[in-house]
Amino acid sequence: MSAQQDEEMAERDADIGRDAANVLLTLINGVTPGVAYNIIGCMAVSVFTTVPFINPLDAVDEFDHWAAYTRQMIADQVKERLQ
Repeated sequence: MSAQQDEEMAERDADIGRDAANVLLTLINGVTPGVAYNIIGCMAVSVFTTVPFINPLDAVDEFDHWAAYTRQMIADQVKERLQ
């Protein structure tokens, strides 16, 4: 797969993720932050324990990468709001 194909796939995946997130946010509109955090946490656990990793411990490393990526997205949006 070429670098351009990888980039296009990443963009498509990001679009699908944003669309799915918007649907989920609509469904949980009005719940407390604690409930929302539990929903997100349970979904993350399900995803990272359901995906068939060749080495099951890779799920933890993949989660760490995802968490760092997600943290950076949150930080970027917070910085934008503060400007």
